[in-house]
Amino acid sequence: MSGFTGLGENIRAAGMLAPTDTCRRPHPGRPLPPVEQPIRPHHAGRRTVGFWLIATLTTLGAVAALSAHTLAQNLAARTDQEITRASELGGLGGAGAGALPDAASLPFPPLGGNDLVLVLDAEGRVVERHRGSEGLPAFPALTPARLKAYAARPNPSAFGEGYRAKVVRVPETDRRHPSGYVVTARSTVEDRRAVERLLQVETAAAFPLLATVLLGARRLGRREVREREDTERRLREFMAAAGHELRNPLTTISGYAELARVGDPAYEPMRQEALGRIATEVGRMSTLIDELVLLTRLDLGQPLQLTCVDLAQLCRDAVSAARDCHPDRPVRLLLAPGDHTVTGDPLRLHQLVANLLANARVHTPPGTTTTLGLGTEDGHRVIEILDDGPGIPDDLRARLFDPFVRGEETRAAGSGLGLSIVAAIATAHGGTITLEPSHPSHRGAWFRVLIPASS
Repeated sequence: MSGFTGLGENIRAAGMLAPTDTCRRPHPGRPLPPVEQPIRPHHAGRRTVGFWLIATLTTLGAVAALSAHTLAQNLAARTDQEITRASELGGLGGAGAGALPDAASLPFPPLGGNDLVLVLDAEGRVVERHRGSEGLPAFPALTPARLKAYAARPNPSAFGEGYRAKVVRVPETDRRHPSGYVVTARSTVEDRRAVERLLQVETAAAFPLLATVLLGARRLGRREVREREDTERRLREFMAAAGHELRNPLTTISGYAELARVGDPAYEPMRQEALGRIATEVGRMSTLIDELVLLTRLDLGQPLQLTCVDLAQLCRDAVSAARDCHPDRPVRLLLAPGDHTVTGDPLRLHQLVANLLANARVHTPPGTTTTLGLGTEDGHRVIEILDDGPGIPDDLRARLFDPFVRGEETRAAGSGLGLSIVAAIATAHGGTITLEPSHPSHRGAWFRVLIPASS
């Protein structure tokens, strides 16, 4: 049903591609035989699953690492604040601290379970040890050089993996009170366990998420494989149909070329007819190739020549051309009042309307009336083509806009690309084309094209 014939040279000059002669397949409308080469399996599904798993694992790992690092930093900052406050409360934070304290003057009595206070002499030997719990890990030994370096730091520091502490130097006042250091420390074992528990919770929560992602990725991968296989199948069918359509005129040209080579003057009329048929078939091949190139360009999204187009004037011109070329085919024009401008390619939009009018003409009996309507609906310009012909068979409706689709009973000339080009033009303009369902009060074909209105 989607083939079409020309509307005359004035339509062709306006940009409509129209075949010039008939080239029917031996069994029009029947599907081509399946290609011998099977569709090879793809690894796209596995790649999709792998990609989403890697992306999910990377994201979860980054979130876990960031949250663990943030918690560890916050706990360390809180510990440092408490150690500093305890040192200041004990009178060990000032530069003028006096003698080494005894147990009665420790920084924060009573000690917490994770707290440890060490009184060291100048050589780093432990003079006194006071701890809140017997289960605290051993504090690392410190050399005089390290004690001196730590005492110069204003904030607490990490001591191994088990403590954070602040070292305060106590200067010598007399022989009874030699110089030394006081280390105010707090165990970070519980903080480390808190970070580990956070990681365990995040790991446990990640398994359901990973399972969900895996399930979704597998479904997405299977759908991607199906779409790719369907695309390959359609491409091969398209190439097979295109080759078939091009082979017919080539066979005709070859046969008439042999007749044209006959040199007997008695066959001159036949020779001239053969040359005319060759020219006709060459023109048909040129038109078919132009249509294929146009369809490919539209499918690839190549830019259109956009400008402001008045669809009302465009429809008037298309209807006028159709009436002039085929006066035996009544065409009505219905224009709703108001503005009908769009931003689009005027040549392609004219081709869209002309193809729809030609499609209605060549697939309906003589005397059939075709109506072209134009209006506005929900921010879109609506182009409608209706005819009072026999309508479109139900078995063709689902694939009507596919290339090279023609009905079993059609005798119209054409390549079967007319409606597929219309659909591609509508899509390239951000619009859609639909075939409306048949109705008891209207059994003919009814096409609706929606093009976004100019903003």
